[in-house]
Amino acid sequence: MSLQQDTASVVGTKPTEMMRCVVDETGEVVFASPALSWHLGSNTSEILSRPIDKIIHILSGDSGVPQNIIDIQSGFYDTALQRKGRDPLLVQSRIDNIHLPDGRRFVVFWVDPDQNAAAVAQGAELLSGYESTALELANIASRFVSRKRINQHMHRKLVRETSGLSIPRIGHISQDDGELRHFLNLSNDLLAVYRRDGSFVRVNYAFNRVLGYTDDDLRQIPFIDMIHPEDREYVCVEMNKLTALDDFEEKRVDFQARARCKDRGWRWIEWIQKSIGGHIYIIGSDITDRKQHEAELRLQEQQLSEAQKIGRMGHWYWVVKDSHIDWSDNLYEIFGVKRGEFEPSLKNIKTLMPDEDAQQILRVFRQSIRDASDCVLEFRIRMGPMKELRYIHCEGRCKTDPKSGKVKALFGIMQDITERKCHERALNEAKEAAETAYASKTRFLANMSHELRTPLNAIIGFSQMMQQQLLGPLGNERYVEYISGIRESGEHLLNLINDILDMSKIEVGKYELEIEDFNLSKLVQLAVHMIETRAHEGNIRLIADQVPENITIRADRRAIMQIMLNLMSNAVKFTANDGEVEISCKQGEQLVVITVRDTGYGIPEDKINLVTLPFEQVKSAMTRDHEGSGLGLAITKELVEMHSGTLTIKSKVGEGTSVTVLLPQNY
Repeated sequence: MSLQQDTASVVGTKPTEMMRCVVDETGEVVFASPALSWHLGSNTSEILSRPIDKIIHILSGDSGVPQNIIDIQSGFYDTALQRKGRDPLLVQSRIDNIHLPDGRRFVVFWVDPDQNAAAVAQGAELLSGYESTALELANIASRFVSRKRINQHMHRKLVRETSGLSIPRIGHISQDDGELRHFLNLSNDLLAVYRRDGSFVRVNYAFNRVLGYTDDDLRQIPFIDMIHPEDREYVCVEMNKLTALDDFEEKRVDFQARARCKDRGWRWIEWIQKSIGGHIYIIGSDITDRKQHEAELRLQEQQLSEAQKIGRMGHWYWVVKDSHIDWSDNLYEIFGVKRGEFEPSLKNIKTLMPDEDAQQILRVFRQSIRDASDCVLEFRIRMGPMKELRYIHCEGRCKTDPKSGKVKALFGIMQDITERKCHERALNEAKEAAETAYASKTRFLANMSHELRTPLNAIIGFSQMMQQQLLGPLGNERYVEYISGIRESGEHLLNLINDILDMSKIEVGKYELEIEDFNLSKLVQLAVHMIETRAHEGNIRLIADQVPENITIRADRRAIMQIMLNLMSNAVKFTANDGEVEISCKQGEQLVVITVRDTGYGIPEDKINLVTLPFEQVKSAMTRDHEGSGLGLAITKELVEMHSGTLTIKSKVGEGTSVTVLLPQNY
């Protein structure tokens, strides 16, 4: 097919693509697109090698019209297409002046026959589209152009190579680019064009707003001077990729850097920069908030990592169908392995632990996946060349699929609890040793008490016989007095030994209750009678007129008698002469209430909780002048609690003490 036929094939139908032509330094057309031929009503051969002013007449432009077309500046111009046999077509054309690396120069004309402003390209591509495509078009054309004129064969090849070039379709733009500026200002991104020397050519409103500079400010500030000093070296390296004088190919670089604002603050901007011809086209996104959020997250991650390190803890995440388990850095340290050298997986982790522990992990994980439940377990690992045994506590949670409800992953923490385990073992050993020593002491006291009771009973018995002079008079009255002291001392020692025996039995759990039904009223009256002699010695009045005669209870008779004697004995012991001790009993539906109240010295409030502890009596300054083991209230409290009862003490210094015992009527 001839070139004329090639051109004629498009004459019948109006083409929709841009009209394009390339002019060399002599002002002659070296390339014309089929669309241009169609609109001019000529074939390509009639256009080639003709002066451009015979085809497209330039009427006016932004910078005027030079005498030599090769000196024209890039921009938009009002032009008239000299159509064959018809009136000229008035259109606005885009003209680009292209300088190739080999020194040759070309002028590229673009004409949109529809003048369709709605087809304007978006963003920074408005300007870059023309220049980039013009440069590419000129580069292709230059391979076919020499000092000789282009022939038809070469032009057909040139048409084929340039037919795929895409260019932005820009409609009518006024001389001051008002529509273009308005369109660029719609973007919230920072859009700008600057020359290779860094000086700004154009910026949009977002650029001014975010950084605070006016257009006049930016004319005085090269782009690189806006970059933070700490980022500048890195940015220069990236920009050098764009501004190399011997590289006219389109290139793009992406980087993040801080830009200085007019108020001396800094904003993090994510820059996209593209070099086209002699200009750099940039798009910037303000990512300051994202950077601050990332910094906060890094700080939180660092603090979490430090906290886990202090607690000898790390976290893990395992996708059920995956063999790999994600470990935090602390887990590698806990297991004594290095990241990159050890691949955490169930198979590999098993090699670090005893077989029974490995089986336990598999069993617990399977159950957690099957039941979609949390898991808690402890296992051991062998760490280091000496295979040191360490204890690990593991807790896991399930992550389920929201649709199927099946477990898709397990995640959780692992903590090295070896030190805690060693401490617990030491505590258990110390506890066992203390219990063993205490049991030995208790057995010793019990044995000694039994050994002491036999001679004491003999001493008490013989002293009673001598005091009563059953075998004849002693002769001297002083002997009778001494014998009375021997008997009283023996009885006192026997009481102490009995208290120690009872306390020892209670502490080792060998005090057995013998439960029976009995009349509590009679038991209380008997206890009052037994304590009367001691009360009369101190001129202390015993009051027991609030004890009904028909109260019965099911309990251990001996233990209840000991409770009553201990309470009344303490009340008499710690009440001054001419005081009083009152005993009362009440029967409820299921409880029996026993109260012993005295007008004695009273107990300080901070000491009330201590008086029921064994041997506490001997530590109190208030009671140092009174004999006793200090076990009475301790034994009483234990006996009450053995009956599922409670003992409550209320006291006020200088006014007296009230002890209340609550016992179930049927134990």
